[in-house]
Amino acid sequence: MEECEKVWGRLIKVVPLQIGEENKCIMKCKILLLVSVLFFVNIAFSQEKNDWENQEVFQINRCSPRATFFPYSNTKAMMSEETFNYPWISPMKADLISLNGKWDFHFSPSANERPSENDMFTKGKLKWESINVPSCWEMLGYDFPLYVNVDYPFENNPPFIDVKEQYKGLYGENPVGTYHKTFSIPKNWEKKRVFLHFDGLYSGAYIWCNGKKVGYCQASNNDAEFELTQYLKEGENELYVQVFRWTDASYLEGQDMFHMSGLHRDVYLFAVEPVFISDHYITSNLSKQDNYKSGEFCVELEIDNPTNKKSKKNIEIELLDSKKQSVFSKNYLVEVKNEKTKVKFETYLTNLELWNSENPNLYTVIIRQKDKKGKEELVFSTKYGFRDIKIANNCVYINGERVLFKGVNTQDTHPLYGRSIDVNTMLKDIKLMKQANVNTLRASHYPRQAKMYAMTDFYGMYVMNEADVECHLNWAVHGEKGGITNDSTWRAQYVDRTKAMVLRDRNHPSIIFWSLGNEAGGGENFLHTYNATASLDTRPIHYEGATRGITPYTDFYSEMYPHLDAVKAFAKSDSLNQPYIMCEYAHAMGNAIGNLKEYWDEIEKGKNAIGGCIWDWVDQSIYFPQAIKNNEFVKNGYPYYASGYDFPGPHQGNFMNNGIIQADRKWNDKLAEVKQVYQYIKFLSFDKDSQELTILNKYDFIDLAGFYLDYQIEENGYEIFKGRVELPALEPNDTLRIKLSFDLNLDQTKESFINIQAIFKQANLWAKSGYEMAQAQFALNKRNNSLAPVAESNDKFNVIEDEKQITLENNGFKISFDKANGEIISWKYADCDVITDRKGSPRYNNNRWIENDRHGDSISSDIASTFEITFNKEKTKANVKVSTTSEKCPYIIEYTVYSNNIVDMKVTMNPIVEELRRLGLGMIFSKDFEEIDYYAKGPWENYWDRQEASFVSRYSTTVSDMFTPYAHPQSCGNRQEMREISLYKKGTNKGLKIEAESPIAFSMLHYDDTDFIKEVLHPWEMTPRSEVYTHFDYVQRGLGNGSCGPQAIEKYLLITSSYPAFFATEAK
Repeated sequence: MEECEKVWGRLIKVVPLQIGEENKCIMKCKILLLVSVLFFVNIAFSQEKNDWENQEVFQINRCSPRATFFPYSNTKAMMSEETFNYPWISPMKADLISLNGKWDFHFSPSANERPSENDMFTKGKLKWESINVPSCWEMLGYDFPLYVNVDYPFENNPPFIDVKEQYKGLYGENPVGTYHKTFSIPKNWEKKRVFLHFDGLYSGAYIWCNGKKVGYCQASNNDAEFELTQYLKEGENELYVQVFRWTDASYLEGQDMFHMSGLHRDVYLFAVEPVFISDHYITSNLSKQDNYKSGEFCVELEIDNPTNKKSKKNIEIELLDSKKQSVFSKNYLVEVKNEKTKVKFETYLTNLELWNSENPNLYTVIIRQKDKKGKEELVFSTKYGFRDIKIANNCVYINGERVLFKGVNTQDTHPLYGRSIDVNTMLKDIKLMKQANVNTLRASHYPRQAKMYAMTDFYGMYVMNEADVECHLNWAVHGEKGGITNDSTWRAQYVDRTKAMVLRDRNHPSIIFWSLGNEAGGGENFLHTYNATASLDTRPIHYEGATRGITPYTDFYSEMYPHLDAVKAFAKSDSLNQPYIMCEYAHAMGNAIGNLKEYWDEIEKGKNAIGGCIWDWVDQSIYFPQAIKNNEFVKNGYPYYASGYDFPGPHQGNFMNNGIIQADRKWNDKLAEVKQVYQYIKFLSFDKDSQELTILNKYDFIDLAGFYLDYQIEENGYEIFKGRVELPALEPNDTLRIKLSFDLNLDQTKESFINIQAIFKQANLWAKSGYEMAQAQFALNKRNNSLAPVAESNDKFNVIEDEKQITLENNGFKISFDKANGEIISWKYADCDVITDRKGSPRYNNNRWIENDRHGDSISSDIASTFEITFNKEKTKANVKVSTTSEKCPYIIEYTVYSNNIVDMKVTMNPIVEELRRLGLGMIFSKDFEEIDYYAKGPWENYWDRQEASFVSRYSTTVSDMFTPYAHPQSCGNRQEMREISLYKKGTNKGLKIEAESPIAFSMLHYDDTDFIKEVLHPWEMTPRSEVYTHFDYVQRGLGNGSCGPQAIEKYLLITSSYPAFFATEAK
């Protein structure tokens, strides 16, 4: 067969494109002679590869990748605008023209239907619409957003794009968007070279300028630049960009996300001198002996001179400190004579202010290109931070200090804009992360716009910058060492997109790690991306796929979603020879973030563990595109969000909503827990006798002199004292005992706590003065776990009994029991119904549905009940015993009903199976109950394994507000350690007071847990019930993070044993 292919190849080469009749006949004859042998070869060859279906063609005429900078004509213009201080702001005075804004747009549902050059360039031939750039065309109603994970929207047949048969007609067969824009060149650009810059585009595009084809690129999340100089003309110029939704590069872009298309990032033109500094690379080599505050400073430049014409350029390098004072400046005369001239400038600096996440000190490197007379031709600046990164003893050291990476994974996602995330949203994310003690973000799984890394430099975030490489399905099908990851014809594309990331971003001090990609197997192509990265920069290199595939293409031992036992083992292992990191852990889908503290207990005491990144930061919910057109953003009181279920394709439903925070980016319960576990100030203990608090400073670089310590003392949930002290300059990793004075004679019969907060004395870049960064609560007097004796009334019950039920009445109080099974049929006080009907009667309720529950079920499985009732001699008190048999949890409820409207309940549960979700009672209180005062852990929703951020106190809320609108509605609203709760009719003081002998958990919702058990569900399609569905749980299994990864760890699972609980209800 090999020989046949060679013969056929020679045949085609002999007679290509010859149009004479004789040649046609010759070719036809030869084909006929070979057709029986080479039939399928003929078919394959006849399909000439399109550029967008050819893994070896990923760019045509694209410029080499380079570091980010904005060119200015002079220093004064550059330093006079905000961009100089805040590089994420678009420049106004640079030699740059933004092409963001309105473009003409033509949509084609398939590549075969896209406009030809003649169609594009002939006026009136196409019907143009208007589109904003940047944007994703699917969010504007062209085709559909597609949520795809571990799959492709097309057949897994690289490099070809063929829509899967079952989805044909449901979405476009590789749609193409054709963009058109006119622009004019300023007078002062006439002798300059002009470049077109894309911050990214999905997934590939051809570019034309003034009717001439400029080039082609596949650059979904990498920058791409093309020189337009030779195509420009005076007056109005025309630019056409034809964007393909899918290309062969889409096989490398199989990330877990909504897939969208178009010019989704910034587009602009910039102008430079014919000979110009085209790239710069800033490095430093700091001295350990001087605590890294001195060392070599190096700037490497590349000068572009396409004509090879000899010239001399004056190059000036200046370094400004954070106060804009010049600390170094030097001029160099450089002779330029080749197409590419590389120049290296070095000096030694002392007394440096170092960059780290806690003190992100930034210098400014100004690079000036001048003509031989000293006139400025080109000026630009780059923010730079001096810091040292080293791996030693399986740890990562920054500036000599061991650092733990308290991280999150992130996505470019916005509910209104899709993948076109805006500057304000980027800033909001980073500030929220800082406020939540997050110090690391993994740019999963593709590079972000350079402006975001300018923010992480400025605000102080460690970054794992990840190449845009994920071929999850291809890897899943072909294994660790197979598929395109081990195909040499794809190698250049792997290397290209990785190098593009490194070359653009290596001047950013916030980038601590490079990552070669995600879930793409361990094939040999990653050896080449590893080597390419290492040749360009000295930062450590991460790739989880290398750990999984047992290959050496990584500097870390990286895992996803390990069990806690694995973390314990790796954290203390003597045989591990790399730092241990969880690049993904604590899958935050829905009601999650369980047992986070236990993971960090192991990380902080382990010798190999360096931290991890929670998956992930924010839900990827989006508004329905049609709803955006209709300005319909809210439905039934909730955001009108869509998930994967709502669009065609091989989706994974709601699996794209894994965020700590929801798509609205509001602070929530899960983020509060992350902040608490990640906090740096550790309050180790409080001695109530000496009134001394023991504090440990776990910051890596800052002392605690910038904090106040506020504290309050509460008795039975009421504040009786508050104070404040200044924290001293406690150095990192040091411990201090500090006295918190309060002259109080605490009531020993009352429960009391001291609450402590460390707050900022002054505002900083991302938080106001008074912002709390750490907190703790310590018990002073423990609660007496017994209810006060009931002051019994002398009033007798009126007892009404028939064959089916027995009713007790007194002074407007009425309660009726079913004599067959003990159910409470009705329960009233005055004109207030306590429960709805017999369905609201207390009974064992195992119902819980959350996306993390992958084990056991929520069925209660009651079988039969018996009823007994006795009275005291005066008939002022009745004792009722209801015994229920069950396949899962037999239980006994013992009621003591007093004639003064109080009902005591003693509950004993005897679970006989494992994997129960709850041990507790469910009740349904009647309609119109809404307002809640509770004495328990709050204010956040909290659970057995997610309660670090919630403290015992008194809080007020409503039944409606206890519902957390997760992207897929699920069981929620739980509060641990309830002592008492008052439930009122809306707008009145009528209601119930419920007290627990021992603290229990409770939740109250206008939904039954069974309402949530649907595959497709959104908060906006839920109809709240008027009744109040209530749980009182002695214990509820932990949340864990089992939607992807381990369920709750063993100590938070329910075991078979006997659990007593006791609480009382009193009508008010």
